[in-house]
Amino acid sequence: MTLFELERNADFEQLIRHLEASSNPDIRRRAAEILGSLEASADAEPLQGNPRSPREEVIDALVTASQDDESDEVRAAAIDALDQYGQDALEEFIGDLSGQDLEDLAEWKKAKVLARGLTADQPELRMAAATGLGRIGEDNVVSALVDRISDPDSRVRTRVARALGRIESPESVPALSERFHEDQYSVRIEIAYALADIGTDNALRELVDVADAEDEVLRRIAVDALGRLGSVEAVEVLANALSDEADTVRRTAMFSLVQLLSEAPANASHQIREKIVGELEAADEDEVVEPLIEILDRSTETAQRRNAAWLLGRVANDSSTAAAQDALIETMADDDEMTSKFAATSLSLLDSDGLEQRLLELVEDDLRDEELRVKALFVLGKIGGDTSRNRLSSFVERTDSDRLRKRGFSALSKLGGVGTVTGDPA
Repeated sequence: MTLFELERNADFEQLIRHLEASSNPDIRRRAAEILGSLEASADAEPLQGNPRSPREEVIDALVTASQDDESDEVRAAAIDALDQYGQDALEEFIGDLSGQDLEDLAEWKKAKVLARGLTADQPELRMAAATGLGRIGEDNVVSALVDRISDPDSRVRTRVARALGRIESPESVPALSERFHEDQYSVRIEIAYALADIGTDNALRELVDVADAEDEVLRRIAVDALGRLGSVEAVEVLANALSDEADTVRRTAMFSLVQLLSEAPANASHQIREKIVGELEAADEDEVVEPLIEILDRSTETAQRRNAAWLLGRVANDSSTAAAQDALIETMADDDEMTSKFAATSLSLLDSDGLEQRLLELVEDDLRDEELRVKALFVLGKIGGDTSRNRLSSFVERTDSDRLRKRGFSALSKLGGVGTVTGDPA
């Protein structure tokens, strides 16, 4: 079985075997990453004949790999996987390595022990200590973390930056900003995320400045991080990046704008949506529509797909209408009901010659997905004319689906073809 199949099946036993026994460090690293991602599934009942739960087996395997694997990357991946299993898992590793039991200590005492671990000889202990401090979130350890932002091991610096982002302490911004300009890219990515999570004016200013840097990779890193802010201030910068000379930066900017909609606080959501739509309407159409379609086609993040579907109906026009319609019609069958509704609503905003006929053919095709046909009826209720009234009148008489019949009557009612019907036509 491939690692993908093992992940899909949550086969902890085989994944642990790959982590412990594979001769390929890339496979061991990937096995550790997958084991971390499966944390939510690890509380299953123990297999017959095994007194231990998958969670216990996984944590033990990750603790061992964190200490003993010959690859730096595998050890780092194992520590990050332990982080996903929570503070207790990290403390088990730290206790094994340091010889100190943290289980019964108060949080502030744990923080002091972990702060001492930042100066340990073993880089893995420093990595775990930084990660644990970020989880505890005590402000009194910020200075200890800031001191380690120049640790000689880049893996430690990466996790120190991540911890400072979790704590969201404004006092760490100067040190993070300084390191942002002189470290390797893998560390700079975490620093950018930390600055975005801290979100103060000077943190935002640092990201905005770097978004205009000569270095293409740095621009992409900054643009990616700005999507985490959920603020109006980031929208204009990201909109400007849609015309960047580098394709990777342009696409990252669109992903960030979509992500920003998800991160926006409720009290600013409407303002941010209006700002984004206004900026996208003013941007080059090709630079906007194609990335949104790509998100609908490839993204597995529900929030991203919802927002991409919502935006597409508001920014597509002229030459991009046909492509946007194709993407939205496919998305109307999405498993997520809200994504499906957003796609249908957006499609109703993109009426053009041929759309009514296309949707009628879809509704009348018994081989198509019922959810897709239901949403097509919703759109026809908004854009249809005489042709829709005539064909839907016939359709509701012959369909065997109660749901399609109700939705058909609802569409006809909106088109003036029938009176209001009893039941729930929506």
